[in-house]
Amino acid sequence: MIAYCRCYSNRVMEDTTEGENLQTDKNVSTTERVRRWIFSDFYRKGVRYGLAFSLAIFGLYMAGSIPDPGFPDRALFFLLGVLQYSSLLNCAFSLFAMGVSVRRLVYQPSFRNVLGLLLYFGTAILGANLALFGSLVVAVTEGNV
Repeated sequence: MIAYCRCYSNRVMEDTTEGENLQTDKNVSTTERVRRWIFSDFYRKGVRYGLAFSLAIFGLYMAGSIPDPGFPDRALFFLLGVLQYSSLLNCAFSLFAMGVSVRRLVYQPSFRNVLGLLLYFGTAILGANLALFGSLVVAVTEGNV
């Protein structure tokens, strides 16, 4: 069973059952029922929070790797591990949100939906690159922790 919630746009809505067709009144320009998957909001928020967390960890790692204030190596490798897992989680959220966005683009084609799809694709690529960055640093240092 797929979970749906009733989400209405600014148009006038009528409450109908699954088998009924929606009636259009002459006074109302358009009457439609908009259904949205419950997890689509979860994925979109996961992308936002995951991206913010990954970028914050990356910024903290970059600030800690400057020689003057410098974090100890154990702290830097801990930050790299957290960065790698949070980036992969962000990448997964982005791919799921991109799938929902593709569905939305097919059923409701618009320029805004294309931009959303490109945003999720960009965040998925960024998350994968940040995860690869952590692996690259560990490989260059020969795994010394």
